[in-house]
Amino acid sequence: MKEKLIILDMDNTILQSHIDFPLMRERIYAILEENGAGDCKRHSVADTLTVYADSAGYDAALADKMWRIVADLEERGLEQAVLEPGAEEALAYLARYARLAVLTNNTDENLAMQLQTLGILPYLSFVAGRGSVPRLKPAPDGLLYIMRQFPGIPRGQVIAVGDATIDAISAAAAGIVFAAYNRSRKEQWEAHGLQPALRLTAWSQDACDALLGLVDG
Repeated sequence: MKEKLIILDMDNTILQSHIDFPLMRERIYAILEENGAGDCKRHSVADTLTVYADSAGYDAALADKMWRIVADLEERGLEQAVLEPGAEEALAYLARYARLAVLTNNTDENLAMQLQTLGILPYLSFVAGRGSVPRLKPAPDGLLYIMRQFPGIPRGQVIAVGDATIDAISAAAAGIVFAAYNRSRKEQWEAHGLQPALRLTAWSQDACDALLGLVDG
C-alpha cells in the first residue's frame, strides 16, 4: 500500500492556466467597494469571497454576480492551458510511491476537463474542485476532505503542494507539511510570515525525491 498522500494545487503548480488573477482581483474588489464591502478584501479572491460570505452585509445575488465573473475569467484562462514543464513525468514518478490528489479553488467542471484533456488523470487517485467542499482555500476544508478519502494514511504522511499563500495557509490549518512550487508565478513567502518546508522551482526527479523525503515511511 502507498502510505503517502500528496495533494497538489492545479493552477501554476501542475499546469499553466493563464488565468488573469490581477484582473480578477481588480474587478471583484471594485464591486465590493461599490457596494460598501471593501473591508472584505483580502490577498486572494477566494479568501475575499469567503470573508464576504461570512459578512453581515452578505448579498447572495451580488455574490453570484462575482462568482460568475470569476468563472468567466477562469474559463478563458484555461482555454490555452498547458502542463508545467516536466509535470507529467513528475506525476508518473510520484504515483509509484504515493497517492496523488488535486485540490483547486477552480470549478469541478474545469478541473475534470483540464486533467482529462492534458492526459494526467490516470496518475491521480482523487480530485476536488470548489463544488466539492464547503469552504475554499485558505480554509483547510478541502485538504481535510481529501484526507478523509484515505483513512489508512496518517496525517504525518501527507504533503500539500502549491504556488500561493492560500495553499500554505490551508496546509498549516490542516496540520500537514507544505511544499511550495514557484516557477513562473512568484510568491514572497517571508512577507506573509510563511516558511515552506521545501521550495521547488521545477519538476524533475530530484524535486520529486526531495518532496517524497519530506515525510517518513
